[in-house]
Amino acid sequence: MKIKVIMNSGKEYVVVEDSYSVNDFKNTLYNEQPNGRVLHNGFIYLDHEKKITINPTHISSIEVLQE
Repeated sequence: MKIKVIMNSGKEYVVVEDSYSVNDFKNTLYNEQPNGRVLHNGFIYLDHEKKITINPTHISSIEVLQE
């Protein structure tokens, strides 16, 4: 699946992962806490190759691209 991630700054990243859904992607953006899920406020790897790091709090939107 191809997912375009648009940041608040306008910078765009395209993530291409096999056997990956939008829900899988969104789950990586949150931490499980005793009081529920909380958006991670710090750097995470955007891709499995660990080449791109972002702070999820600065994501403006995501878009699923046609393959």
